[in-house]
Amino acid sequence: MNNWIRKLHIYAGLLNFSILIVFGLAGLVVTFDAADIFHSGNEPRTEVLPFTYPESVSDKEIANLIAQKLQPAHTGPPNAHRDPATHQLISDFYSLNGLVRVTALEPTNQLRIEAYRNSIWRFLDNAHATTIAERTSDGGVRAWAWYIEFSIWSLIFLIVSGAWLGLTERQRFRWTNISLAAGCAVFAAFYFLTK
Repeated sequence: MNNWIRKLHIYAGLLNFSILIVFGLAGLVVTFDAADIFHSGNEPRTEVLPFTYPESVSDKEIANLIAQKLQPAHTGPPNAHRDPATHQLISDFYSLNGLVRVTALEPTNQLRIEAYRNSIWRFLDNAHATTIAERTSDGGVRAWAWYIEFSIWSLIFLIVSGAWLGLTERQRFRWTNISLAAGCAVFAAFYFLTK
């Protein structure tokens, strides 16, 4: 039985290799506080398009009409809100790659579209935080979210199978026991220091 557990443990580790790289790099992005889209110093790509505003509709309905017209790539539904200073309707479309912010210029029947692009580092941070709860119509984002879900369960399997193999096969190796004791001690210390 241990032979099969060992093989499954190895294959689960290989299947999770790319996701662990993304998780590790995302941790470094947060640790070193990589600049986000608003603080990167890069100006957004801006364009203005004509848009006819229907009468007697809510802000949410206008935002949905904007989404139908523009269909920004890889984004979820719009996050519509009013700018407190100018009272203009703003529809934000978020994606792993950044933000498309659309401002409704109602007096001139136009839309101002600002596309903010993430750096590769913030892309990795956003990819790391993607879950199956994301509301998006993009197949690639949904597939990535399901890969993360699979990886979470695989990592649980790696922990359990690794502990099993360590306890049942490697008792005769002193470094196995030392590594297990050190890992448990570090976690216990972390727990009590942050309690």
